[in-house]
Amino acid sequence: MLPNEPEAVRAALLRWTRGDAAAADFLSEIAEIARLADDVVDEDDNRQRNVCWLLVRTLTVLPVNPFFIRHAATLAPLINSVIVQWQLSDEWRSSRDALKRQFGFVMREAVGSIVTAVAAICGGYDHSKATAEDFFEFCHAGSRETVEDWMRD
Repeated sequence: MLPNEPEAVRAALLRWTRGDAAAADFLSEIAEIARLADDVVDEDDNRQRNVCWLLVRTLTVLPVNPFFIRHAATLAPLINSVIVQWQLSDEWRSSRDALKRQFGFVMREAVGSIVTAVAAICGGYDHSKATAEDFFEFCHAGSRETVEDWMRD
């Protein structure tokens, strides 16, 4: 999940997209959609509002984003894959199989692969690899959450 620092987040999005504002906007919407979906699953408060915002973003904002329109054939299957991994992650959290739990812990962050893919579209392999490193540092390096911590949530 992106930090709650709007200026730093915008700067990172523009860095990862090599200044492509539409691509940065696309990633910003993806991050907000992921946050809202997680809130709908995890929280009872404001569920209707969150579902409405989720629907607005997925049905009216994302489909008209110029970057998404240009690259929909590439992005749609990737988004589908991320959704599948997110769903399996939640299902595998309580698995008796320790390996499945470990994979689930990692797969819950699959939305980051959209950042890496957008970086590849905007700047190629080397930029995508550098972005993956930067994304990890920006979003995850400070976390010390373990699989066990996640399972208890």
